[in-house]
Amino acid sequence: MGIVYDTMNASNFEGLGAHEEMLSDRVRVDAYHRAIRAAVSPGDVVLDLGTGTGLLAMMASRAGAAKVYAIEHSNLIDVAREVARHNGITNIEFVQVKSSEFTPPEPIDVVLHEQMGDELFNENMVENLLDLRRRVLRPTARIVPSRFRLFVEPVVMTDPFRVRRIWNSELPDGLDLSVLERSPVADRFRSRADDQTWARPGSISATVGDPAPLLDFDLNTLEDPAQLVGRHHLERTAGDDVIVDGICVWFEAIFDESNTLTTSPLSTNTSWGNRLYRVDREVSAGDIFRYTVAINSLVDASTWDVFPAPPN
Repeated sequence: MGIVYDTMNASNFEGLGAHEEMLSDRVRVDAYHRAIRAAVSPGDVVLDLGTGTGLLAMMASRAGAAKVYAIEHSNLIDVAREVARHNGITNIEFVQVKSSEFTPPEPIDVVLHEQMGDELFNENMVENLLDLRRRVLRPTARIVPSRFRLFVEPVVMTDPFRVRRIWNSELPDGLDLSVLERSPVADRFRSRADDQTWARPGSISATVGDPAPLLDFDLNTLEDPAQLVGRHHLERTAGDDVIVDGICVWFEAIFDESNTLTTSPLSTNTSWGNRLYRVDREVSAGDIFRYTVAINSLVDASTWDVFPAPPN
């Protein structure tokens, strides 16, 4: 599965369009710039995993790295080489290779990466970083970023963005579609895709209850990706009478105590999207909303089972 996703990622990020969006994301760029300035010391040997246009590798060079290995699976590495030449940077060695097939001639002091997909794991981040940690890092090496928190939270949408389930549609003339909620006829036209969508920027107004990370882990100490797979039964207490429109996914990358990158839909918009598992349930203040999150395939959130418990 890891090989499949590495190949898919090479294809997905080979065009300039995706990189233009990422380079325009000031939240992302500024967070990495601060993190690299803090993590890279003069004389360090740095590895940039999935260098893309070479931004992180060039930041590391500017921060004082003695040597930077910038590895990239796709042909976009030619763009990174050209940009480095244009900026007069000569201490980056660009290598077109899959990370699992790369062994540098010297131990690595710092690994830089931006391997986070919309649902954190879907660029094969964990497997790739743990492999490099085992094979090429010094015992004292820094992974940047290394600590992550995954959130899967019930949310309320703003009225202009709200889309009701068909059985809750509000229609004129007293027309009522509620019969379709448990209709064998309607079931013939339902699909898994109907239960998942994407939260548009500015569409989420609040969470239901106080968010808490579903997963909180550090790549410096995590031993096996299997530790992150599993089923979680969660509950949140509603503070107001609301419609729970869906259950939304976001993550935090924690560089240090003063530098956290978040993709929360309630924060400044980033180049990452927010998957939304649709719910559409009315709850009252004080009600406990219970739901289950089953992370089946770590790298494919479309296979995750995310659903509310039946109402009491």
